[in-house]
Amino acid sequence: MKTLFITLVSFIIGQAAFGQSDKYQKAMEKNVAQFDSVRTTPTLLTLMNNFERIGSVEKSQWLPYYYAGMCAMNLANQEKDKNQVDSWADKADAFAIKADSLSPKNSEISCLRATIHFARINVDFMSRGPKYSALGGEALQQALTQNPNNPRAMVVLAQLKWSAPEGYGGDKAMSCQLAARATQLFAQNIPNTIEPHWGQSSAQQIMKKCEGQTAQK
Repeated sequence: MKTLFITLVSFIIGQAAFGQSDKYQKAMEKNVAQFDSVRTTPTLLTLMNNFERIGSVEKSQWLPYYYAGMCAMNLANQEKDKNQVDSWADKADAFAIKADSLSPKNSEISCLRATIHFARINVDFMSRGPKYSALGGEALQQALTQNPNNPRAMVVLAQLKWSAPEGYGGDKAMSCQLAARATQLFAQNIPNTIEPHWGQSSAQQIMKKCEGQTAQK
């Protein structure tokens, strides 16, 4: 009888855990699909709050806080009031810290942190560019150390190398190499629907610039 009771309890707990996991997956799939397709300010704000709520329920999952951070970072980039950019970036950084506490040394989180540094440049390019470009570059190198095959880190670094002046680390040839490698990796890997998978279109845009530069020579 005791054995039967333990078996029944284990079954009930297992079913409850499965149900919770299934609910989490569906909630994430719905919100990530919206994040992929629409990034207007109202949508990003709603999604940021949705992801934060999911994270508050699924306390061991880092992805909800990662996506909440991505939403806040995009809001920082879209913010027209320069005085409000840092508040969004601070919020994004807080989400990144939370995600990192759940999944330390995660290449995707390091890449997110790099984009947050770059978002802060929007406040004042001349005064902030050198500092935050360097911090963003360091975060990207960390991301690539943690996962040398992270195409998102490659794409963001390629964008940095393409746009920065040569005196500040700009290198269009390296940018093209990074974008080409990222394009290959995107073609090879089909991630789970809720895992980070953005960046492919950005890699393709850089490749078009590289092709145009080659054609001009």
